[in-house]
Amino acid sequence: MRVAILLALLLAGCARPPAIPEEPPPLPVRLEAVERTSFQPTLTLLGVVRPSGEAEVVAPVAGRLRYPARFPAGLATGTEVRAGEVLARLFNPQSELNLAEARLLLDAARSELDRHQRAFDAGLISASHLSPFKVEADLAVRRLTAAQQQLGSLDLRSPVAGRLMIDRRLPAEGEVAAGTVIARIAAGGALRVEGRAAAADRDRLRPGLTVRFVMPGSPETTGHGVLQEIAPLVEAGGTVPLVVEVIDGEGLPVPGEGVEMRVELDLRGEALTVPEEALVVAEGGSAVYVVKARSGLAQRRPVTTGGRGGGRTEVLTGLSPGERVVVEGTALLTDGAPVTAVVDEMGRQAPEGGR
Repeated sequence: MRVAILLALLLAGCARPPAIPEEPPPLPVRLEAVERTSFQPTLTLLGVVRPSGEAEVVAPVAGRLRYPARFPAGLATGTEVRAGEVLARLFNPQSELNLAEARLLLDAARSELDRHQRAFDAGLISASHLSPFKVEADLAVRRLTAAQQQLGSLDLRSPVAGRLMIDRRLPAEGEVAAGTVIARIAAGGALRVEGRAAAADRDRLRPGLTVRFVMPGSPETTGHGVLQEIAPLVEAGGTVPLVVEVIDGEGLPVPGEGVEMRVELDLRGEALTVPEEALVVAEGGSAVYVVKARSGLAQRRPVTTGGRGGGRTEVLTGLSPGERVVVEGTALLTDGAPVTAVVDEMGRQAPEGGR
């Protein structure tokens, strides 16, 4: 028994002590010291290029739509057309029936007039008896003229020379209702861009602000303009219509197509900004990670943001000049996590100065 006890004590003395969990290694991040600098906020909106004047081609009656040989696939935005050119034809069965009926009535009226005219010439009937047949023949001519004009109006012609603007492409042989807009024609003159801004942004806008145009998916600007009009009332959808006068539109798309507008808001002289990558957005609002020099720990700090521009966001509250924020590596951070500043191959810490 004593031997067993001694053996147990010996084994217990040889057992390893429990492992102490190691602290997680610091996460490599890039830091930037927040500074007050001049900041140009921008507001990105979507707009549609419009001409100074335009004309509409409207279907006068319901019918089946057909296109001339020049437009085998239908009308397309940007196509140049001549004044008076036939853009489409409407085939209306009732109009064709009216024309055929008017022709038959005219033939019948002329036949009766000829028969009674011969009788009058032979002295068989009086002038008063012949007169109603003359009136009836004259009315038949007028009915035929009206039917021909009605059918002729089904040739939908461009009222002016210009470029087509097609909001909705209508297929050939498709049925259209009376009043349907078949096409709009840009009548030339200075271009403008129409857009809409959120009601919350209305107070940041004013006439005279510079607007840069950018084609969707391209970083390069394609011209610029000046904000000209801002609607005084908010639409039902919570947006405010606005109009931009185009100053340089050489690279703009044709009227009727869309373009991105970057409105340069009023310059901020002393603003605290951080790169957009530094922001952590959650249901509770925006935040950044601030790193104290002594502790080396990342502290999550709620912030209130303002305008955006050039890849940076203005911070209105939550930061003070000189504080260091994490600008790269926030995805893996948690509140209180240890961090270390990234250094380059020369052994220097990444730049911390703000723009």
